[in-house]
Amino acid sequence: MEEDLSNRNFVVLLAVVAVAALNQGMLLPLLATLLEDEGISSSLNGLNAASLYLGILAVTPLCGPMVRRFGYRRVMVAGLMVTIFSLFSFPVWKGFSSWFLLRFLVGVGDCALQYAAQLWITSDSPRHLRGRRISLYGLAFGIGFGIGPLGINLLAWGDAVPFWVMGFLLCGVFFGVNRLKEAKPVILPGKERGRRKVPRIYRWAFVALCPAFVYGFLEASLSGSFPIYGLREGLDTAWVSVLISAFLYGSLLFQVPLGVLSDRWGRRLVLGGTCLFGAVGMASIPAVMGNAVLLLVLFTLIGGLLGSLYSLGLAYMADLLPQEYLPEANALANVHFAVGCMTGPYAGGLLIQSVGGGGLFYLISATLFTFVLLTVFQRKPAVRETSSHTESV
Repeated sequence: MEEDLSNRNFVVLLAVVAVAALNQGMLLPLLATLLEDEGISSSLNGLNAASLYLGILAVTPLCGPMVRRFGYRRVMVAGLMVTIFSLFSFPVWKGFSSWFLLRFLVGVGDCALQYAAQLWITSDSPRHLRGRRISLYGLAFGIGFGIGPLGINLLAWGDAVPFWVMGFLLCGVFFGVNRLKEAKPVILPGKERGRRKVPRIYRWAFVALCPAFVYGFLEASLSGSFPIYGLREGLDTAWVSVLISAFLYGSLLFQVPLGVLSDRWGRRLVLGGTCLFGAVGMASIPAVMGNAVLLLVLFTLIGGLLGSLYSLGLAYMADLLPQEYLPEANALANVHFAVGCMTGPYAGGLLIQSVGGGGLFYLISATLFTFVLLTVFQRKPAVRETSSHTESV
């Protein structure tokens, strides 16, 4: 881009991310509750929830070409329109099949919206501010996602009210996005465009793509499998929800400090260090399951360390790659995150069933430690060549 992302645009993008996360955080428990009231089994309820991630996976390969052709703002507007339409349709078209399709559309709209916003931030933020800005992106998402479940309380005024409230919030964001000046990512000229791009991204920035998968795996495993383990260990439902919330809000405490540290010390060092301590903490949880206070402290600290994995991974990816490659790289990060979200609960459930609940945390710990080894043995990236420049990473 010719100039860095302005502060005004950055604030608008943070608002977009926060409201989109608020929507996602509300829909997951809200629809699960409404489907449960309709007598839908837990397995089908989970299948319905997976449709959102299927929507993300379906549209992700198209996001890069769309942003290049139409620009950030138009893709965000399109994503908002799809999401707003879906929200206002939930109270009208009820039932498992209808909600499966509508949640799929929400995944499509949310992916387009979040993709364009995060790509705009990562591409156009100066390197010395990139970690801080990406951490603020993660903070905005975390705050929105954390507040989202409170939308269930709106059911007291009617089943349609939560959808209406969220729909009108997104309409407000829609008008803010419409006022942004259009911009597009850097485009490779001629034959260079699209040629061997994905293999190059993996060769140059494989380690930077891993945190998206690890974070999706971690988050979905805790949300989907830990309640089963906790209840079997004698924790009540309220305490299980407190522990999961502690992990989430712990991540908000250290988002910005870790982003600032990564600007100073380097992204690889901060990512490796946080995952090392996080792996030790995860492996310690089965040993303290009988102590509620220690569990609360551990979940808060581990959440603080690991809650920035996704945002720091995006910043590291932007450090390693030429700007021309960021649209495809961000799309790959979204795919890694979605795959982690889909495989985490399944793998965790299998381990709980076969070897006991402690296996869930040992698996997460092993995954984190594997990533630490990747950062330690990562070879110095080779000189990268593009059609527009050649530079050493």
